[in-house]
Amino acid sequence: MTDLKLKNYSTSVPAERTISEIEKMLAQFGATAVMKEYMSGGEVYLLAFKIGERSYKLPANVKGVHQVMYGDKKRYHGRDSMKHREQQSYRVAWRIIKDWLHAQLSLISSGQAEPEQVLFPYAYDGKRTLYQAWKDNGKLLSMGKE
Repeated sequence: MTDLKLKNYSTSVPAERTISEIEKMLAQFGATAVMKEYMSGGEVYLLAFKIGERSYKLPANVKGVHQVMYGDKKRYHGRDSMKHREQQSYRVAWRIIKDWLHAQLSLISSGQAEPEQVLFPYAYDGKRTLYQAWKDNGKLLSMGKE
C-alpha cells in the first residue's frame, strides 16, 4: 500500500450493502429513479439516478482505487491475494462514492447548492456524461477570447 490512506481503505462492509445504502439515500434525498449497470462478473460498476428532470451517472473506478492502494506490488502476505485485493478495491470504491454522494446531497438539501452545481460533471444524456463530452471535445466553455 502506498503512503496515501484512502478514506474507507480498511472497510469490511460488502459493496452490495454500500450500494443498497446509496440507493436508499438517493430515495430519501428525492431521486425518482435509480438504475445499476453490471460487469460480466455481476459486480455493479455504475449507478445512474434521476433528480428532478436531470439524470446522473456515477461510475466506480475500482482500478483507480486498486492502483492507489496496491500500486504494482505483486507480493502477497498471509490472507492477502489478488482476489482479496480486487474485492477490497471494489468495497473501498463504493464506500468512497457513498460518502462523497452523501456530502453532495446534503449540500443540495440544505439549500447550499443546486443539484447541477455539485453533480454537473455526472449529468447524463443517455449516452455519456457531461465530463465525458468535455473529455471527447477538449472543452465546453470558452474562457475569454479565442
